[in-house]
Amino acid sequence: MSTRIVENADTVSLICALLVRFPELASLRSGPTDRSLRLTFAVRQRIDRAAASLMAEALEEHVRGFLALAKEEPAILRVECEGDRTLSFVHVTRDLESFSKEELELQVAFFSERCGDALVRNPPPDDHFDSDPAADDEAALYAIEALRDPAQSKSLVGFREEKRVLVYFLKAQKKAKASARR
Repeated sequence: MSTRIVENADTVSLICALLVRFPELASLRSGPTDRSLRLTFAVRQRIDRAAASLMAEALEEHVRGFLALAKEEPAILRVECEGDRTLSFVHVTRDLESFSKEELELQVAFFSERCGDALVRNPPPDDHFDSDPAADDEAALYAIEALRDPAQSKSLVGFREEKRVLVYFLKAQKKAKASARR
């Protein structure tokens, strides 16, 4: 087994741990070519354009303020909203260099406060009953570091399906699913 396969398997495990640790995340997608990460939050209500614009502005202000405390500036910070009459998806795209687990915690708190019970929180997996919160936090930290690693050359997307977390590696040339790992 090559080192690259082991590293990819480790990255998949860490992405799963990140999605389990933060049940508010509907999905995440890494973009190693532009060194970005796209986080998606699902909201059980329609967010119209005006509300989406206000939400994006407020979140950007929170993130910029948070980063200013560490004297950092985001290279990439984009908030987009899409949806229909009953469900909305808010996509937050960030550069991997200035993104941190603490910022993710800030974003989760922002959406929890802003959306309340309308924020979709996925139930924990059936085998999560003996979870160690400190270990989950450490795994989330390692997951972000693994995504930040320049050797991580494959784009991947992780998302939830019922009580499972699925991670797909995406082929560089196509925007199609390549192979699934659970």
